[in-house]
Amino acid sequence: MPTYLLNDGLEIQKLDAKEKEIKSLIPDVTRIASVQDIEKQILRTQNQVFVLVLVPAADSEHFEKLIDRVTKYRGKMFFVLVSDELSATDYKRLVQTGGADWVSETAHPSEIVDIIARRTVKVDAEQRPTDPPLVASFAPSAGGVGNATLAIETAVLLKKGGAGKERKVCIVDLDFQTGHVCDYLDIDPQLKILDIAENPERLDNQLFEIFISRHSSGVHVFAAPRSKFQPWALDLTALDKLFGMIAARYEFILVALPVTWYPWTAHVLAASGGIVVTGINTIPGLRLISETLTAIRDAARDASEIRVVINHSEHGFLGRVARSDHVKKVLGEEKVLFVRDDKIAIEAVNTGAPMSVANPGAKIVKQIGALAQFCVGLKKASAPGR
Repeated sequence: MPTYLLNDGLEIQKLDAKEKEIKSLIPDVTRIASVQDIEKQILRTQNQVFVLVLVPAADSEHFEKLIDRVTKYRGKMFFVLVSDELSATDYKRLVQTGGADWVSETAHPSEIVDIIARRTVKVDAEQRPTDPPLVASFAPSAGGVGNATLAIETAVLLKKGGAGKERKVCIVDLDFQTGHVCDYLDIDPQLKILDIAENPERLDNQLFEIFISRHSSGVHVFAAPRSKFQPWALDLTALDKLFGMIAARYEFILVALPVTWYPWTAHVLAASGGIVVTGINTIPGLRLISETLTAIRDAARDASEIRVVINHSEHGFLGRVARSDHVKKVLGEEKVLFVRDDKIAIEAVNTGAPMSVANPGAKIVKQIGALAQFCVGLKKASAPGR
């Protein structure tokens, strides 16, 4: 892959020594005076271009200059900052741009090679899941019912897997106007949905990697910065291209849907192996759940398994659900899971730490665990030969 070396203030002797080190593993690395020197080449190649930026110290001036470069050349160049120690806050900010990473100046150049290798990995047969992915859509019956929280907590529990196995799990936040999955996880949304909408064919492996927001739990998120972009104008072809690439990489795909339905909503529901309808236990809330269930059954395939989750439910001292008779009266024989109202849910939102990470033994986490088991059961049922 085209790799360039950019000096940003390092004295010449140190620069020469570092270049020699790097060339021992990347022989074709080329020194440049500025990124403008390679702008024309970027237009002529579809390969990822890497720029190693060497600085004497990662002070605020050098760091902000790099952030500006990453922003300007996002999707065209990937920057690797080589410097002395970087604060945790700056490192997080750098990585979350999706267009840069950091290596200590004292590290072996093999670390740079590793970063380049990770960025240029192609999806092949070995990387693809052995079974088709399981798509579970979380459909809110109204706003404020905790739909995003339930999707996040379920994803984290699925990621942990069983018997030490790490599963490949992602969340796709399709609420482009008010989505807040990334807010809840304290990560930045990276998906440029307008880029895909205007030109679906532009989405390749390189751009796909940039669109991933990575959480420390290992869960990946595809979410766009909130805007008043008109979701109904989104071409179904663009969503299909995005989901096709996601399906090649993950075992579980959890989709957080918006309250409002759009022309593409029915297609997403129909492609889902499982659908989780979220709501609250009030008479108006239960009626909204019932109406949402009717609409979903009209739109989704018959094979889709459905669960209703009554969130923020009140529980008595002995664990009995308050007003469960109301639920039975309105929802009849629907399969219902109850998730209690718990103050740690608010703490999780405010701190960006999922409950299943910060308080794994909490009762609310165990209740949400039933949702994770629901998804695992769907995955097993959809596996070939079952």
